[in-house]
Amino acid sequence: MKRIGFFVVTLAALLTTRAFVFAQGDADRLTVPFSDPSRPGTVKVNLLQGRITVKGVDRKDVAVTPSGARQIPRREPQESTGLRRLSQPAGVTIEEENNVMSIGSGRFGGGDLNIEVPLKTNLRLTTLSGGPLNVEGVEGEIEVTNMNGPISLTDVAGSVVAHSMNGKVVATLRQITPQKPMAFTSMNGAVDVTLPPAVKANLKLRSDNGDIFTDFDVQLQPRAAKVPTVQDSRGRGGRFRLEVDNSISGSVNGGGPEFELRTFNGTIFLRKGK
Repeated sequence: MKRIGFFVVTLAALLTTRAFVFAQGDADRLTVPFSDPSRPGTVKVNLLQGRITVKGVDRKDVAVTPSGARQIPRREPQESTGLRRLSQPAGVTIEEENNVMSIGSGRFGGGDLNIEVPLKTNLRLTTLSGGPLNVEGVEGEIEVTNMNGPISLTDVAGSVVAHSMNGKVVATLRQITPQKPMAFTSMNGAVDVTLPPAVKANLKLRSDNGDIFTDFDVQLQPRAAKVPTVQDSRGRGGRFRLEVDNSISGSVNGGGPEFELRTFNGTIFLRKGK
């Protein structure tokens, strides 16, 4: 396994390791190759704090540029009176094995990451706090989660599973993988998805506190009597809950895999691409 610690690698390691090189003219950029550049690789990113920006470009390796550490407010120790704090750089840790590249922050405070990947790359991206999660021009299996911020997927292709706890989800797909289910969900935010006009899919659409809009010709399924979901834990000191699913079900272009668009607080927009 190749492991790279940004800002902690010794000069000897830089001279002897072929796993990465610094980009010419940019001291903060690292480029890391996949084990087998002839086939699509997978890039995994996990940040505690920080925004993630991934762009697909015509290259065979991965370029990572950290853009600054996230400062976490904390109480100054009494012993520091009269002293000045020196901020440390964000740092990055990269591991690559069997065409799977894992990228994380080298510090608890985290930092923003700008990443360039080959046009065909699978992505697994997660950030807990710190800002937007953006992906542009990538084709592959894309799974993204942002707990406290919006998600933007622009000009992507393949399949998508995207979830934001507190933020809107906006996705524009130029092409989809046939027979592959997808999901776009948010707890607190709008869900705005643009799909190719010829897409074949079964739809499950639900907004608990909002509306649903589309310019697709959706063939709605008849509203059959729905069996309520019942949870009763009163015998253990809990509560009783009964819920009737109010999802809209339908199909476009004859139907296909299930596409779920759901938000609790927000509006759903399902748009037909050009």
